[in-house]
Amino acid sequence: MKNVFKNRGLGFYMNLIAGATALLGAVLYIVLDGTDKTFTFIGFALALAGAGSAALTVFTRLKFAAFVPTAFYAAAFGVVLRVAVPSLSDVWNKVNFIGGNAAMGMAFAGVFFLCAVLGVVSCFVGSNGQDMK
Repeated sequence: MKNVFKNRGLGFYMNLIAGATALLGAVLYIVLDGTDKTFTFIGFALALAGAGSAALTVFTRLKFAAFVPTAFYAAAFGVVLRVAVPSLSDVWNKVNFIGGNAAMGMAFAGVFFLCAVLGVVSCFVGSNGQDMK
């Protein structure tokens, strides 16, 4: 097996950072927020799928490889944000109608948003080392 890190561009490393962040975020999401009303298994699964599909950029040199995990991160962000907004509305309205930890939901939505932004930027920066010449 050839050295997979040889002649790789900035986008490749940004995608690896996004994958590691999504993996850590997904694990913490299930550990810290697993029983709360701001938790959804779909958000966890999408973040985990994004982190796992980041391996596409490691083992292939396909042009669209960075797009696949980015789509998963964006979907995880949307799902987690959608589940956290009702709890956030309790904070805005100063009531405890729905319950849940709004701060935790927004924090994880922010983590997956960061991964999505890193993924989008990595799609445009280049990952095959062509931009390094």
